[in-house]
Amino acid sequence: MAGFEHLIESYDVADLLDDIASADPPAYLRRCFAEGCSAPKLSWPRVQQLAVCGMVLDAIIHDRDYGFFEHELVSDWRMHYAKACSGLRQTALQALRRVLAGAEAGAGEAAAELETLVKRLSEV
Repeated sequence: MAGFEHLIESYDVADLLDDIASADPPAYLRRCFAEGCSAPKLSWPRVQQLAVCGMVLDAIIHDRDYGFFEHELVSDWRMHYAKACSGLRQTALQALRRVLAGAEAGAGEAAAELETLVKRLSEV
């Protein structure tokens, strides 16, 4: 799925997916979003990590495909972690809205892409 080029530009999505896969995915995502909610300041790479974790969560709970994700891996996560991940949505939204409210998202296209991601995660 295109449309997030500015958010993930120069970010190694494959490395993050490997990190998530080598951990307990719901626990990894929970920790990422909790840190995003509580960190005093968020660097741009941290914002990108939060965004990609938000996309992973969206892919799992809303059965959405993102072209830069390994389809088989996300399908496996959907099968095994959908219920656990659905409980993370509010924390993810809180972290991503915090980024939108601050200057961390920057202006322009990356901020618009982040707004799109927040809208997608907000869907019931």
